[in-house]
Amino acid sequence: MPDLKNWLQAQTTALIALLVAFIFDRLFYGMAVGVNLPLFVLLISALLVHDLGWTALSMPARWAMLGTGIAAAMTVVHGSIIAPVMTVIGTIGFTALAHHRALRSLPFAWLQGLANYLALPAAAVQGVGDAVPERSAARTSWRWTRLSVLPILALIVFFQLYRVGNPRFEHLTAGFLDGLWDAISALIEKVLTAHTLFFLFALILSAGLLKRYAPDLVLQWERSCGDGLMRLRRKRPHWLSPLPMNALDRERRKGMLLLILVNLLLLVVNAIDINWVWFGFTVPEGFSLKQFVHEGTYALIFSILLSIAVVLWLFRGNQNFYVRSTGLRRLALLWVAQNGVLAISVFLRNWHYISFHGLAYKRVGVIVFLVLVLVGLITLFLKVRDRKSLYYLLRVNTWAAFALLVGLTTIDWDSFIVRVNLRHANPGEIDIDNYLAMSDKVLPLLYANIDLVEQQMERHKHNRVRWVEHLEPMAFRSALDAKRDAFAERLATQHWQEWTWADARTFHALYPEAQRVDG
Repeated sequence: MPDLKNWLQAQTTALIALLVAFIFDRLFYGMAVGVNLPLFVLLISALLVHDLGWTALSMPARWAMLGTGIAAAMTVVHGSIIAPVMTVIGTIGFTALAHHRALRSLPFAWLQGLANYLALPAAAVQGVGDAVPERSAARTSWRWTRLSVLPILALIVFFQLYRVGNPRFEHLTAGFLDGLWDAISALIEKVLTAHTLFFLFALILSAGLLKRYAPDLVLQWERSCGDGLMRLRRKRPHWLSPLPMNALDRERRKGMLLLILVNLLLLVVNAIDINWVWFGFTVPEGFSLKQFVHEGTYALIFSILLSIAVVLWLFRGNQNFYVRSTGLRRLALLWVAQNGVLAISVFLRNWHYISFHGLAYKRVGVIVFLVLVLVGLITLFLKVRDRKSLYYLLRVNTWAAFALLVGLTTIDWDSFIVRVNLRHANPGEIDIDNYLAMSDKVLPLLYANIDLVEQQMERHKHNRVRWVEHLEPMAFRSALDAKRDAFAERLATQHWQEWTWADARTFHALYPEAQRVDG
């Protein structure tokens, strides 16, 4: 009975994996991302919940599934780039968290997902053996196939070595090898087509998402981690000389000297920024706002990241439990707080640049990054104050990043950026060329506000330095029409798997007469 049960289970697993791979192939082969992505995510989620049960899913798995579902849905709603990326990242994390209930963090879940795929080949070999009935010709053939793999590989290696070492043997076998290689090449061309390789990828992907193959090594690693630090006493080998008793205190004093100096230095920088950037900021004549924001922002962000690394280094071990480290801890907390003020100053620099030059993806990216930096500084503050571990920082900040990036998928950023820039208070500094670089979703918005674009062109003509290409309304309209025609041609050849609501909204806004005919 156990053998029959294992055989039935192996058959069922193989059939489900093949069916899901076939569906994946029908949804994605030769297709762009559209409604196919949320449909596949829904299929994987439904199968996992059916197989494992809803009550068996941990709370992290449920949150990951929710975030993945939102990102997958936003792929259809907005058709943005970040939505499918977050869907893929979330799916890998969700499936690993579902298969391993005790997992708590996304980084360890992603590692477990990778381990699952690394263990898949061995599991596939074992699965084929379980699927073949006992005491059958197929079972015997499969056993001999497994036994012959290693001898055949050894034969190929020694055959090649003998060919290199013996010219006459190489001459004797050259014709045979040429014919054999031609036959193998012809077979590969016929069997291993692009579609076949894609289906194999689909099969591997589906099997790795649906079933658990890897051992619990990653889970055991995470179980050894905790949010709070514990003091570990390590004995040095008896053949090594003992460490000096004042080593920890010397490190504390060096750390205090460093933190006093950098706190004073950062206090001066923050005082200047608060007085200059926070209140009543104006752009002086001849002042390079681009250098002020680009080079200055990157340098300050790097300084914040370096500060985080220094604090982590100072509190990497027993300094967290040293009774005389109270002063060092307070200085570190002050430095973290000052870096939070610096992050706000960097945000205001970016905000002033947006107020002058308008909105763009890189400027949005800086804001998102600064939000994550602030979260990191808050958790670093808690780590130093409450003796938290690096695992705590990794777990909390990864979940925060996942939640924030999933939240970004709910916004149509292309349309939002264009709307902000069209009504910007400084029309002569808006990048008009960037309008044409946006996705097709902004086409109706640009056609409806073409007069505002032409006003911005006119203002650009009065600038001393002209840094945009499209300054003629007719040329801009021609480029806009070409973009619209390319969009209509793409939709005409689109398959149902590639459908998105964003494209449908854009088409009906551009061609309202087509909607009336359909109605």
